[in-house]
Amino acid sequence: MTEHNEVSIAHMSMIQGIITRLETNCFTLKALAMTLAVALLAFVGSIKNPNWVYPLAGCLPVCVFWIMDSQYLRLGRCFRRLFGAVRKHEVNEPFIMDISPYMSEEQSTMRIAFSWSVFWYYASILTVFLFVTIYFLCIIKEATNG
Repeated sequence: MTEHNEVSIAHMSMIQGIITRLETNCFTLKALAMTLAVALLAFVGSIKNPNWVYPLAGCLPVCVFWIMDSQYLRLGRCFRRLFGAVRKHEVNEPFIMDISPYMSEEQSTMRIAFSWSVFWYYASILTVFLFVTIYFLCIIKEATNG
């Protein structure tokens, strides 16, 4: 068992702080996406003349949050690899935060975006937007025919 000096412990503590911040950002993006979705759907439900553009326009920021969430997850995984390298004494420089050697080992942002833990959350929000858009298209069609 190898012992860690104060420098490596401080280094690992800094890396752990970054990982925590990235994971907090992921949670915040999920909360923002849901809040935005609910607020936009409440707004669409309260207007007198619904338009199919409103719920469909809500898909763009949700997709942006989806990609950002996936990128934060990817960066978090790379920092975990750096943490492991510092823990195993594979990093010679103290306080180095270069994760570029680990980026090629990690899955791409798009692959993470379509992993089961990320995909189903954002896909469910987009599915609700799709159903609401179809619903409003039907209302508009009935209003023009009737």
